[in-house]
Amino acid sequence: MRHSRCPLFVLSVLLTVRAAWGQTPAVAVPQADAVPPPAWLYNDLACSSTLTTQAPGPLRVLGSQDPIIKHMMGPGDTLVVSGGSNEGLQPGQRFFVRRVLRSYGAMKGPDAKHPLSVHTAGWAQILGVDLDVSTATVVHACEGILLDDYLEPFTEPLIAAQAVPGRTPQYANMGRILTGDEAFETVATGQTINIDRGSDAGVVLGQRYLVFRDKRGMLNEYSMTFARNAKRIPLVEVGEVLVVAVGPVYSTVQVLIAKDVITTGDFIAEIR
Repeated sequence: MRHSRCPLFVLSVLLTVRAAWGQTPAVAVPQADAVPPPAWLYNDLACSSTLTTQAPGPLRVLGSQDPIIKHMMGPGDTLVVSGGSNEGLQPGQRFFVRRVLRSYGAMKGPDAKHPLSVHTAGWAQILGVDLDVSTATVVHACEGILLDDYLEPFTEPLIAAQAVPGRTPQYANMGRILTGDEAFETVATGQTINIDRGSDAGVVLGQRYLVFRDKRGMLNEYSMTFARNAKRIPLVEVGEVLVVAVGPVYSTVQVLIAKDVITTGDFIAEIR
């Protein structure tokens, strides 16, 4: 796929003026029709991670209906959930089972300045409901479900019927690659990772972004010439990603092309 490229000197200038994180308003992009994903992609999307700036809700996994205390549950287990009809739960409802993860040293958040990674452990369906407790069966496990994991309403994953058309990267409003599942900082082709753009910035399903690497901060102890001229080094294109899930502030993208691993901090430029 061919794209119009920005002159190298322009990219260098843009790095000087657009080094900040965060969103700025963007021109609205037409929303492509949303359709169910193919079967081979369904679980990857439903199990993908996201970021949150808010504390988890009150519904938690209390345990399981087993004669022993199990710390990890999966398919075949019946979960005990800390909420019943008093929380509006009804038999047949489905919920994601998730947990907020903190990377080493992350003591603050989740809040607007300190978003945290949300890991999806699976999803479950409510079986029986009492006043303040319920039981649920594990429908699918992305991995082991743990005690104290929290529940959120289940929504079917959707993808764009076709990618948003365009050939020209927009360099004036570049965003950043954030983190992936379990706060992973590198991903390759086919994997998903989060970006610092959401519907508040006009992001829609099917949008594509080129991914660029900033080499100016890389250390090179073997070349004084490189060290003296590091600020003149242009961005390097390392891949292309596609938006597969959209939140208000953050979105999830899938790596379509990777010339190198896509990593936290890489720049992204929307293709139009």
